[in-house]
Amino acid sequence: MDARCPECEKVAILDDDITNVKCPHCNFKADYESYIEIMKDQAINMSSDYIPDRPGF
Repeated sequence: MDARCPECEKVAILDDDITNVKCPHCNFKADYESYIEIMKDQAINMSSDYIPDRPGF
């Protein structure tokens, strides 16, 4: 299964037993749980770029 590399944004490989993510392009390696946390943090950071600052929040 393919995944997006959080470092180079190219296609990374998720192994068949869904335990590790490896990128053949930049040698990024992480276990699946760490990968999910990294991608979640990136999604939160990206979404904050599109939410205008509002007073009171």
